[in-house]
Amino acid sequence: MRFYYIKDEYIHYLQRFDNKVELNKNESRPYVGIVFQVGDIKYYAPFTSPKAKHQRMKNGKDFRKIADGKLGAINFNNMIPVPDNVLIMLDFNSVRDLSYRRLLQNQYRAIKEDMKEIEETAKKTEGFNFNGG
Repeated sequence: MRFYYIKDEYIHYLQRFDNKVELNKNESRPYVGIVFQVGDIKYYAPFTSPKAKHQRMKNGKDFRKIADGKLGAINFNNMIPVPDNVLIMLDFNSVRDLSYRRLLQNQYRAIKEDMKEIEETAKKTEGFNFNGG
């Protein structure tokens, strides 16, 4: 499992077709490196930043809390199709903001520990077949 940035030009391209695709914030918004594959198309599910409401929310068929919501969540309902050529692998050491780097590292550890449940959530989302990446 890896975290990725998505190239800005691709996000802008997707926004032409779907206004729910979030801005990429100059390629600084990491996407969870969980690969969902349908035929030849890969999908990535984005994080949502930690918010107090996540701790009160329940995991659902398209939403999975990270560390009980303390570290944010994975929004399976906001998955986007992503070809390999628009992915930029995130190197934690390149993140200059130390508190943000710690958050990403903690999210990574929590997701690894919860991978079985994340896979189950993924399998229930829109009939996707999980092909971990």
